This record gives sequence, structure tokens and C-alpha cells, in this order.
Amino acid sequence: MRSIRWTLGTLAAAALMIGVAAHAQEKKAEPAAKTEKKAKPKSVCNSIAEEAACKANATCAWVAALMDAKTGKQKRKAYCRTKPKPPTKKKDPATK
Repeated sequence: MRSIRWTLGTLAAAALMIGVAAHAQEKKAEPAAKTEKKAKPKSVCNSIAEEAACKANATCAWVAALMDAKTGKQKRKAYCRTKPKPPTKKKDPATK
């Protein structure tokens, strides 16, 4: 009789722990979905593949290809990217 009580108690405790673990995992899945919605749209500059077209756009900057000096092979392809925003100038506090 005692072994049946221990077995039932152990099974109940195990079921409770599995239920708690499953519930905890469900809560973690929700914040991941929220971060996917805030993804930034790609820049127009990222889609430009030609140097002349990139330089024609005032908001874009051309990054030259990186070549290995020893082997003469290309390490990184040339690409177009968005220019960084200029830093905002802080106003001096008004002096009296």
C-alpha cells in the first residue's frame, strides 16, 4: 500500500514539473515574435551593385574591393552602403 502512495506521489510531482517547464517555454516564444516585427527595411544603397550608380546617390558611399597583397586575390567584394548620419552638434549651455 505504501509503495502505491509513493508511486502516485512521484508521478504527480513529475507531471507537475513537466507542466511547469512547458508553460515556461511558451512564455519565452512570445518575445521573439515581437522582435521580428521591428526589423529595419534594407537601404536603397544595399541593392546598388555599380560604382557609378552608387556615387550618383548622395546618401550612398562606395566601399572598394579588398585585395590580398601576397596572393593578389580579392578578399572582399566592392559594395555600396548608406553613409553614416553626421553626429548631432551639442549646443553650449547658455552663459549668463
